[in-house]
Amino acid sequence: MPAERKVENGPQTESGRDLKAEREARGLALKDVFEATRISMVNLEALEAGRFDRLPPPVYARSFIRRYAQVVGIDEQPILARYDLYLEGLKPRKEETEIRKPWPERGRRTLFLSVSLAAVIIAGVLVYAFFLYDQCGEGTPPAASREAPAAQEIAGPASGSPAREAPLPESPAQTAAAAPPSAAEPAAVQPANPGKRRPLVIEARELTWVRIAEDGKDPVQMLLRPGDRIERSAMDHFLLDVGNAGGIQLTFEGKPLGSPGKSGQVIHMRLPEKSAGEKTP
Repeated sequence: MPAERKVENGPQTESGRDLKAEREARGLALKDVFEATRISMVNLEALEAGRFDRLPPPVYARSFIRRYAQVVGIDEQPILARYDLYLEGLKPRKEETEIRKPWPERGRRTLFLSVSLAAVIIAGVLVYAFFLYDQCGEGTPPAASREAPAAQEIAGPASGSPAREAPLPESPAQTAAAAPPSAAEPAAVQPANPGKRRPLVIEARELTWVRIAEDGKDPVQMLLRPGDRIERSAMDHFLLDVGNAGGIQLTFEGKPLGSPGKSGQVIHMRLPEKSAGEKTP
């Protein structure tokens, strides 16, 4: 660029002259400024041309401006002021930075209703489960004891032995177990199917709490939902605690037994039911 031509839009000093003209007026070449400041020729040319975008970050650019003004012998403040205006122009406008996409009011209301409904449903299930558990712990007499008909007197043998009482059997297996032993049979009642496991199937129609113990082992409790189906097996017997007798269907040894009670009824039962001569396990 010819020396007599001023740089357009270059940084102006207080006298209105551009930096290059100020330097040349003092008889300094750009190389002289470079040797005195050790600022690269590229940065010196960018500074005199007002191309602040080609300068390094502000912490270095301000230092270059001060050293250049000191060597050339001019006031640094007008140049720093123009540089600060350049930096201000790079910042986005305030209203643009504060624009935020509003949360859709309808989406927020839908989310709140969904969370509230889920919380109410979970709380209801927990309360109902605790209610069933408390009902089962009140010691309600077994269903077989409440619903069994009055005991019948069975005449003893002709030898004059005293009569004994036995519940009315409800199934062929129980009828066989309740019959008095003959003279040729031992007094102890033997399992109906020795060595064979007895299957039990429980199908839920309603929400029901169930506790199962197999052959005197530790019980297992669970909460069945409509459509749930569980299968268990035992060598001798099952002990059941049911919080909603009308909510399940039982199938024992392949024979459907239906619901053991009414809806909401709490029962304790044994499968198979004890015969007259059988001892409690």
